[in-house]
Amino acid sequence: MIVGDPEGKGEAQINQHGSVFVFALIVAGTGLMLASTLLTRSAVEERVSVQSVNLARAIHLGEAGVDVAIFQLRTDPRYAGANYTDLGNRAGGYSVEVTPDGPSRRIIVGRGFYPANDPTALGYSARTIEVVVQMAKVAGPGYGILGERSVRVDGRDDDGGRKRVKLDSYDSRHGPYSPEGARANVRLATNEHGEQAVALIGGVIVMGDVVLGPGSDPETTLWQVPKGWSSIRGTVSVAETDAPVEPLEMPALPDGGRLSISGHDVVTLPGGLYRFRDVHISGQGQLIFTGPAEVYVEDNVHLAGRGISTAAQLPTNLTFYVQGPHVAIRGNAHLFAKLHAPYATVEISGDGDLYGAVTGREVIVRGRGDIHYDEALNLYDVSLNPPRRTDPLQVQILSWRELDL
Repeated sequence: MIVGDPEGKGEAQINQHGSVFVFALIVAGTGLMLASTLLTRSAVEERVSVQSVNLARAIHLGEAGVDVAIFQLRTDPRYAGANYTDLGNRAGGYSVEVTPDGPSRRIIVGRGFYPANDPTALGYSARTIEVVVQMAKVAGPGYGILGERSVRVDGRDDDGGRKRVKLDSYDSRHGPYSPEGARANVRLATNEHGEQAVALIGGVIVMGDVVLGPGSDPETTLWQVPKGWSSIRGTVSVAETDAPVEPLEMPALPDGGRLSISGHDVVTLPGGLYRFRDVHISGQGQLIFTGPAEVYVEDNVHLAGRGISTAAQLPTNLTFYVQGPHVAIRGNAHLFAKLHAPYATVEISGDGDLYGAVTGREVIVRGRGDIHYDEALNLYDVSLNPPRRTDPLQVQILSWRELDL
């Protein structure tokens, strides 16, 4: 008891103050514990977040290795991978391994490491990606002119001077031909290997490649005269095998007889399949197709006059299959068509341009018109459109999965 405080009020106040102090200590301690827990939890969450980010980075780095392998395989099917590649500045790196799985399949294993290929590094993460791919040659640009036995392009005037005959390409799926948008994917080809099987005479410009028959000597099989008048913007190569020439058989269609158009006559036909014994257009005659058409001709074809109007002027809308020995294309009208005459001598001597493609036994070009190969014609037919030796491989991904290290 406190002296002078008979009722004990002072002692009660002291006890009350002590209780408050103890309570304050408990609250403070609890607060410290909560703060410590929150700090610990925050640190753990930060580490987890950083680790998650680093794992994602490692996965992307592994995928980068796979992308490098796919890029390399397009031009080098023997590519076997690469050791660790460090991207520098603690940005991590990758390694890649390529294993054959048959003649055209490859197993690509890409490993990504972040921030470096060092397990003791702070925040180290590593991931492995396995991808199975299939490699195949894609279809090349096709043939603008294929003369199985010979091709002759004459760029001389009647008096022996030089005129310009241009062979180039375009893709009708992207719009009509324009000189500004012309492409250099035409291929002038033959399966013959004898002397002068391909003759470029006078001012001939080939915006693409010349492909000679197997066993050719380019010095003798390709004849350019005068030497400096013609030019080939692409390559001159010797094929390993003959270019496939699609055989031609007449289908069981109604016999349309002889289609002869002369004078100022105009014949209009809807799209469809037609079979004629021969086709002859002269004078100011004209044949018009209003829809996509395939025309089979048993004998010869002679196109002059105002020629043929193709639906939408798209070469993909008109194909002539000619079984006979001779095809002559003259006159001033442009022709939009694919011409397949594997047993014929095909003579193109008009002043109009030809848009499409030509296949013949012999092909002779001596007019003033140019030839513009439409790449859309054979784009999806690999048998008629074999890849070039220099064409890249197509690498298709068959499967993708993440592996445990």
